[in-house]
Amino acid sequence: MNRKFLFLMGFVIMVITTNAQTQRIDSTAVYLLTRTTETMQDIKSCSFTTVTTYDILTDNLGLVKHSIIDKVSMKFPEKMKVTSSGDKGNRALLYNGQSLNYYSYDNNTYATTTSPNSVIETIDTVSKKFGIEFPAADFFYPSFASDIQSSSEDLVFLGKTIVDGKECFHIAGHDKTKSFQFWIANDDLFLPVKMVIIYTDQKESPQFEAVYKDWAINSDLPDSMFEFKAPPKATKIKFVPRENTK
Repeated sequence: MNRKFLFLMGFVIMVITTNAQTQRIDSTAVYLLTRTTETMQDIKSCSFTTVTTYDILTDNLGLVKHSIIDKVSMKFPEKMKVTSSGDKGNRALLYNGQSLNYYSYDNNTYATTTSPNSVIETIDTVSKKFGIEFPAADFFYPSFASDIQSSSEDLVFLGKTIVDGKECFHIAGHDKTKSFQFWIANDDLFLPVKMVIIYTDQKESPQFEAVYKDWAINSDLPDSMFEFKAPPKATKIKFVPRENTK
């Protein structure tokens, strides 16, 4: 991953027909997303900050925007820590390879559950079972680029633009339920800089936006930072399974 991408491919559109549906897939967009996926699979450890805004539909005010700031540290394959502040409160998630621990700084409460023995499996299992969302999780899946390509009805490279002072490749597309945009850094690593999702199948099309910054790649993260010890007088609670979990 040490060779800077030189844009020589041009604006090439591949037309793919499957199941009587026509996909308009830009090969440059696929290439860029694939490079991001390759970077994520090569990472041994990382830290970054995510600034997220999202819409909640209300009866009287329509869509109301909320925000969260997440500070994330990961040490693959089996360590993760996320500390969050914002409209969902101040909280932490710590995964040490055996258990996932949740702690609320606001209420001094905590919960513990057993978890699979890898970061990706834990994210997948816990999000499905308990509805817990993890920032930037999609980018770490090995099938990220191929999943986007296979599900998209349109996927297009829009050119270069600037996000937070950083030159980025801009990609946009849509599938049956949402439209989406990605901004990928124009550097050696092709790290994600920004993502926007518009849920077109929902009333008033709520949006989700995440900006990724302060990336630190392959830094030395001590195992102790992923361990949880309940603070004094903390109350233990239970993880609540999401409804209709199968």
